[in-house]
Parts: sequence; C-alpha cells; structure tokens
Amino acid sequence: MSATSLFEAKGLVKRFGGLLATDHVDITVEPGEIHALIGPNGAGKSTLVNLISGLLPLDEGSLSLDGVELAALAPHQRVRAGLSRCFQVTSVFKSDTVLDNLLLAAQAHAGSSFRFLSRRAAEDVLMETALRLAETVGLADVLGRIAGTLPHGAQRKLDVALALAARPRLLLLDEPMAGMGPEDSLQMVALIEQLRAQTAILLIEHDMDAVFQLADRISVLVYGRVLTSGDASHIKGHPEVQAVYLGTEAHA
Repeated sequence: MSATSLFEAKGLVKRFGGLLATDHVDITVEPGEIHALIGPNGAGKSTLVNLISGLLPLDEGSLSLDGVELAALAPHQRVRAGLSRCFQVTSVFKSDTVLDNLLLAAQAHAGSSFRFLSRRAAEDVLMETALRLAETVGLADVLGRIAGTLPHGAQRKLDVALALAARPRLLLLDEPMAGMGPEDSLQMVALIEQLRAQTAILLIEHDMDAVFQLADRISVLVYGRVLTSGDASHIKGHPEVQAVYLGTEAHA
C-alpha cells in the first residue's frame, strides 16, 4: 500500500447475520488512477461500494480519502469530502431538461450561499458550471431535451455529469456500461478515459474489454475477499481468476 494513496480501505468487514459479505477487504486508489473491481455475481462488489459510499455502515475497518477518515461520515458528508458515486440504475431527474438537471447539481455543490453576489452573477456562475459539465460528457447539443426522453447511453452520461458536479477526488462508477450497446459503450469508455485527468476512479464493471482497456489496476473480488490485484496482464494470466471469472461466467 502506497504511503501516498489517495484512497485507502483497510480491513473492511460487513456481516449480514451469519453471512460474511465483506471479508477484511483492502483497496487503495492512487491519484489519477482507474482501479477496476471485478468479480462474479454475489462476490460482494455492491456491498463493498455501499460501504465506501456510506449507504451501509462498517462492522470493522477504516476508510480514508486524502487523509480524511470517512467511516463516521454520512453519505452527503462523504460527497463534501471528495467522494462521488454513479449508481447501477441511472438517477437523473427525468421530467426536467438536461440543463435543469445540471443547474440543480451545480447549485447543490456550489459551496456558497451567494449572499455576496448579485442574483445575476450567481446565476451566471451556475450556468457556466452546467455548460462545462455538459461539454465534458458530450451533452452540449441536447440541453433542452427532457432527460427522460434521452437514449439510455445519454442518460448515463448525464448521470456522470451530475456526479462530477461535486468536483470529486474519487469517483465511484458502478457498472456504467450496463445495458449499453457497442457504440454507447465505446463512448462511455472514451469519457471515462478522459475523466482520469480530473479525478481518480474506482470502476465496478462486467464489460471485461472495457476493464482491460481502462484500468491501471484490477482487483478481483470472490466470496467477499480480494483474490488478487494487478494489471491486465496479471489478471488475464491468473489461473484462479480464469477459473472463477474470466471463463464463461464472465459473460453470462
């Protein structure tokens, strides 16, 4: 574990009755890194991400982001500390326009009451932020569209933009390619690659082509434990990973 790790999860444990869902998991993410978390269904990936984001309390272990201990913080406090998340199910305001979604997100994370700015100046700041987010994710040409009418891939991009409004140090991407066709998946891969310049990323994903293309490091979770971690060549050549995940199970 690097002394300069941006994010550190140490000894994470979560029990549900007699089931040990997360079994003393250690995960680190370095500045500028894309660290992918893979594993078969039921491996504990969702539980682990919920522990990190604060939706589930830890039974044991510690979490820190840029030196700030997260375990005692509520989910919204973790966002303020620099942790943002996109869920498996897209969570945009479907009855509002793309622009209104972005403006609401920009306002929520503005970090200012704007008491010392005129209303117009405050609105200009929010609009600039919203337009920048739209440009980042490739939605600048659909700002007036109702979010719920967008194709699935575009809604996923909007979801990413809403998470980016928090200006995260670490972005949790939970299966961003889920339900996408080949073209949308390629666009999402390009977007994630672009985002590494802004934030470190913990990527949970079943699309192994995308994982191997994007990830600097990959950790394999099996039965709530990290089986192994390494680069793509290490993971591809690991016999136990081949047995439990990279065979037919990976594409089931």
